[in-house]
Amino acid sequence: MNKGQQLRLSDLLPDWLSPDDLLIFTAMGAVFLIVYSIGQIFIDRDRMAPRLKAIAQRRAELKSGLLGPTRRKKVQSQSSMEFIRQVVAQLKLTQQHSMDELQKRMTRAGYRSKDAVIIYAFAKLVAPFAALALGLVLAKIDWSAPFALAKIWKWLIVLSVAYFGSSLPDIVIRNKRDKRYHAIRKGLPDALDLMMICAEAGLSLAAALDRVSKELGRSYPEIAEELSLTSVELGFLPDRTVALKNLADRVDLQEIRGFVNVIVQTDKYGTPISQALRVLSKEFRTERMLRAEQKAARLPAMMTVPMIVFILPTLFVIVMAPAIISVLDTTSK
Repeated sequence: MNKGQQLRLSDLLPDWLSPDDLLIFTAMGAVFLIVYSIGQIFIDRDRMAPRLKAIAQRRAELKSGLLGPTRRKKVQSQSSMEFIRQVVAQLKLTQQHSMDELQKRMTRAGYRSKDAVIIYAFAKLVAPFAALALGLVLAKIDWSAPFALAKIWKWLIVLSVAYFGSSLPDIVIRNKRDKRYHAIRKGLPDALDLMMICAEAGLSLAAALDRVSKELGRSYPEIAEELSLTSVELGFLPDRTVALKNLADRVDLQEIRGFVNVIVQTDKYGTPISQALRVLSKEFRTERMLRAEQKAARLPAMMTVPMIVFILPTLFVIVMAPAIISVLDTTSK
């Protein structure tokens, strides 16, 4: 592109991709996303199957810890996963992080597999290089004069894409954790109501948690998984307080910590658990209603900019256009 020439879209695209092709690919992607979104509504997925597998693994771990070491069976892993393990082991990528803290982060995001930490470390290694290659393709750097002052903005694009790629694994984990926490916070009042009913019916804490997890398996699978894991740990661990504190560690929410503290105190002082659960459920429902009211109160302020940018110009055109047309017709005559 010569100096003073207007920047066009074709100048930013690779040679093999024209603006028409970009428009076609964009339309195809939009149609695919629309069809995929509509299909997801009609697909009834069993979201509890992988969570039940995690619960079974945790039960097996606790059982093996009580019965002593057993001989592990040889399992042939997939070649891709074996390659990832070898790369992480050779480069010692896991030593750059605190394993306990990293495992806790992955667990809070819902990734309970032992290979989750290895996959995360491998993604942190590969993502920056993949993003750098993508940035070089998008920037279309002229390698005959790569460091020309007029082309410095292309290197800014490359560095920005590479930085985004290096942060992508952390962004994915953070978003997954936030969505999971939101689902748990949303289903906690209903879980406490069911636990209160089970406690008043005479069920023990472990039996109540197991029953509630089965009832909420389809509507709130995230909290059902956590309650089921806690029920398993209550049955195997000698101290109930440890199992409840493990729940607070897996779900770092103020509501869960309050629930755990209440259960620990009722167990310590012998107070009725149903009454404490009734108070907690009412408090959490009130907080959920307050959060909904806060979102509703922010809505007018959020709608101000769209109204000014999109609605008011259209309204002005509709109101003023007939008068302008009539004035033009009058002056032309």
